[in-house]
Amino acid sequence: MSGIRGKDTKPEMVLRRGLHALGFRFRLHDRKLPGTPDLVFPKYHAVILVHGCF
Repeated sequence: MSGIRGKDTKPEMVLRRGLHALGFRFRLHDRKLPGTPDLVFPKYHAVILVHGCF
């Protein structure tokens, strides 16, 4: 279980690259929010949690 990463997983990186290329700007892994969401969009008051890389 120690080999399972919680940050910078392949699905997360694909999503991050795509959203950044489309012009979206976001913060990563904001510890101030419950659940530590992967992507935080302060401008839109939205978060994205990426699950699924085992």
